[in-house]
Amino acid sequence: MYQTLRIIDTITVYIGYIAAAAVVLMMVHVTLDVVLDVLFNRPIPATLVIVSNYYMPLVAFLPLAFVERLDNHVKVDVATQFLPLVAQRHLYGWTFLVCLGICVLLTYATWLEAVSKFRVGSFSLERGVAVPTWPVRFAAPLAYGLLSVLYLFKFIAYILGSDVLRTQKNTLGALGDLGGSDE
Repeated sequence: MYQTLRIIDTITVYIGYIAAAAVVLMMVHVTLDVVLDVLFNRPIPATLVIVSNYYMPLVAFLPLAFVERLDNHVKVDVATQFLPLVAQRHLYGWTFLVCLGICVLLTYATWLEAVSKFRVGSFSLERGVAVPTWPVRFAAPLAYGLLSVLYLFKFIAYILGSDVLRTQKNTLGALGDLGGSDE
């Protein structure tokens, strides 16, 4: 189980790097666009299309598995906090199966949409510049697919009673330390 988790973590980290790079590129792109527009009256063509159709989907979707792996998604335990700890643990464990089902459906739906946009060669026009928008459509199925794999792993670990998620909870905390020891 530790090796499987290490593979999931490695993929999650690299996809996280892509999302982080998208944030940096977006900041540089928008800043450069504003500076060129103000100083030289020459904005970068299609900035709005590129920001909204490339950077934003990458920033929104790709970190989903990273956040889940660190167990940092929003949780509301207004009612469940009063349950016994054993009941909370079982409820939490079976929630992974529900989340897995939802993520599989989202993966399938976004994959169909991405393939559809790929087939028609989807693009947007801004100031006479055609920007293909179909490539980034594959970010959502990639992100939801990885999240599905993570939820499947978490559910299997719950069913088997494995402590792999407790002992390896923060392996993503040190982004560069992927070659650590198997504990």
